[in-house]
Amino acid sequence: MLIQATKYRNEVEYLYSFVQIITACTASFAHGANDVGNAVGVWAGMYGAWKTGETVASKADVPLWQIAVIALTICFGFITYGYNIMKVMGNKITYHSPSRGSSMEMGAAITILIFSQYKLPVSTSMCITGATVGVGLCNGTYKAVNWQRVGLLFFSWVMTIPIAGLIGGCLMALMVNAPHYGN
Repeated sequence: MLIQATKYRNEVEYLYSFVQIITACTASFAHGANDVGNAVGVWAGMYGAWKTGETVASKADVPLWQIAVIALTICFGFITYGYNIMKVMGNKITYHSPSRGSSMEMGAAITILIFSQYKLPVSTSMCITGATVGVGLCNGTYKAVNWQRVGLLFFSWVMTIPIAGLIGGCLMALMVNAPHYGN
């Protein structure tokens, strides 16, 4: 699909390449602040309930080692599969350049940080996708966005919940119905 987007002079894009470094750092910080918090809260609650046999208080302290384990797990995911996400988010939705990329990153980072400040979990991938589509629409035509790719992303977000539930249910059924040895 040919994406119709205005291309700016290389001198302008070169200037924005320095800005994009700053916005990328900001987006990375926001991503870590949001995703580690989302993941560690669930894991800390499960671990605390398993260890004590009681429900965990909503304001319970989370040990630093649990935060480190989740942060390393997320980093491992980025290292092993992050390239595929970057490939899809690259020029497959709309034309990217340093000026556009810095706008996308800063828009997503501000959104994520605002939601994190109010302790509301938000999907960072949905934020950056929304920012990407928004920047694509700023070209003045809807043809600057690959709507087929956006539709596929939306479909995959919707299907994540039932597929994860199905996998979790199947694993639970296997564990509950597994042969028991001993008492």
